Amino acid sequence: MLRNFFINIFFLIPVWFLSLISIFNKDVKRNFIFDIQSKFFLSLIPKFNIHEVSNENIHEIRNSIEQKRRNLRLFKNIKKKIQKIDHQIGKDKDIKIREYIPYQTDNENIILFFHGGGYVLNSIETHDPTVAYFAEKLRTKIYSLDYSLSPEHKFPTQLNEGMAAIQWLIQTGISINNISLCGDSAGAHLAASITHQLANENTVNVHSQFLIYPMCDPSCDYESHELFKENYLLTKKAMHWFWEKFQSNIEDNDTNTFNLMQYKEKTNLPKTIIVTAGFDPLSDEAENYAFLLHKNGTFVKQLHYPSLFHGFASMTRLKAARKAVNDFLSEYKKIL
Repeated sequence: MLRNFFINIFFLIPVWFLSLISIFNKDVKRNFIFDIQSKFFLSLIPKFNIHEVSNENIHEIRNSIEQKRRNLRLFKNIKKKIQKIDHQIGKDKDIKIREYIPYQTDNENIILFFHGGGYVLNSIETHDPTVAYFAEKLRTKIYSLDYSLSPEHKFPTQLNEGMAAIQWLIQTGISINNISLCGDSAGAHLAASITHQLANENTVNVHSQFLIYPMCDPSCDYESHELFKENYLLTKKAMHWFWEKFQSNIEDNDTNTFNLMQYKEKTNLPKTIIVTAGFDPLSDEAENYAFLLHKNGTFVKQLHYPSLFHGFASMTRLKAARKAVNDFLSEYKKIL
């Protein structure tokens, strides 16, 4: 509780003052300076080696993280009322999906959102403020899926649940042409995995996909993984651990719904926007994935925020993060 108090006080400190006191202690990589407010903020958060957690303790860690995120408000509050309705879907009605209805909608499209957390952590509850903020800014109805987590449920369980969510939306009267997929990190991977699956089946694909710093390649063999392997919230060791918990067998690496870099030429994918952060281990693989899509004729746009880190989209009390989120949402709105 005391740490939360000091963090809330921290957000009251002007950014110019933080810049002044750290003028000789800048973090520069690839010719960009790490956002100073983000740097101070991450220094206030206790380091946690998720890769050292045993399978037996994962459930306890999930509950702890969810409780801490509730106590520590990192997101700007919404200004308008958002109506929320929970639905139970799936064959056994055991999958929760939360509907967000903004005060005003500007189009017939809807967004199916998938939260991040390496397929191991988080839920629709941890990302509830994020999705509400997105719904308000985009003025678009959003459905957030509470998919099953690993290692209890490995690949392709989450893909199958995502496909089931699309079928449920279609059954409610929503055309697949009006469904846009969105997610952050593992959620972005799940969104892309679904569009790959639809393409593999040679069926009609969704309207678009908006991928926020996506997981793409289980090899984690990129320069950014080494440059930003620690001290920027997400670590290289954590990424290896997440992929290990998610993977079912070695053959998954050759599957384009698991390893996005196995993208097939002339695959029919929808309009795509990919968000990357400069101080993120995943930045290089996401950029390579964007290039693969571009090379094969898919409409793709990369939005790069060079001074920010993995996870910023859920931390809009940070000034630079809020500016970036508002910017990428304005770009998203243009294709909806």
